Amino acid sequence: MENETFVGINMKDAVRKARANLGETALIVSERIVDNGVEVVARKDSMENGSIEDSVQKVSEVSNDSETSIYSQDIQKISRISDILRWHRVPDALIDVFSSANFEAMIARNIQFGSFSFSQAKRPLALVGTAGAGKSLSVAKLSSRLVLAGNPPLVITTDRERAGGIDQLATHTRRLGLPLIVANDKKTLQQAMAQRRNNQPVLIDTPPVDPYDGNALAILMELELVTRSELCVVVPAGYDSEETADVAELFWNAGARMMIASRLDQVRRLGNIITAAVCGLVMTEYGVSDNCHAGLEKMTARKLAALLVEKAEDYEKNR
Repeated sequence: MENETFVGINMKDAVRKARANLGETALIVSERIVDNGVEVVARKDSMENGSIEDSVQKVSEVSNDSETSIYSQDIQKISRISDILRWHRVPDALIDVFSSANFEAMIARNIQFGSFSFSQAKRPLALVGTAGAGKSLSVAKLSSRLVLAGNPPLVITTDRERAGGIDQLATHTRRLGLPLIVANDKKTLQQAMAQRRNNQPVLIDTPPVDPYDGNALAILMELELVTRSELCVVVPAGYDSEETADVAELFWNAGARMMIASRLDQVRRLGNIITAAVCGLVMTEYGVSDNCHAGLEKMTARKLAALLVEKAEDYEKNR
């Protein structure tokens, strides 16, 4: 029996028309919303005049039609996700990895997410990164959070090279009632670490790293050795994806295992954040504003998926 199409002002009306023409036992194959209401595709029930074998065949055809419809919807979703990732400048190889009808699940499968722990006796946390990544501001944001939680940290900076770098962080720590200890070399860094009291949290701001300097890897490894700290890379959004992957790999080789995604509130495209994370860095938090008291939020697979879609759709609406 051939399929027939019926249109009604709503689903109930369309089904009523189908059964009025094909009988009360008419099989509804599919339905969809159209401009003038709801369209249903239906056929006569083969059990009225056919054999059991015929009816099994018809049910199988209905099932196949349904599966085809679902498959078609998944293809459309995958195509849409691919377009979104391409707009974000995600490399083609990663677009193939992340394009899925269940986008959130695919992100969770390929990117690690975690959070900071500042419980007693935890290793110090050193924020590292390239020039202008947002390390000092991120230290200020974490310091503010800890102070408000009644767990004031020891704040150390080794950023003696950047003009105004120490003053910028000192302004924030002064507002929080925290001293800022400046370490100029290995000896003063060891002395600074000795000022830790009662296993309090330790946050270390560091100078910018030139990833193409031959000494960069050695400098980072010495910092980790002297302070026994966990290295967390601050990755600013909006940069070239391939370049970011190279930088992330260098920090990984130096011992970094975590990342903060900064400046997500200031850019549209986030492709380089994806490339940094797939290098193995655990994505922890992301910058949502310059506000030191609420400028970092926890990143999750659901949040990252939503941000990628929202930023692409906002661009499409406003261009």
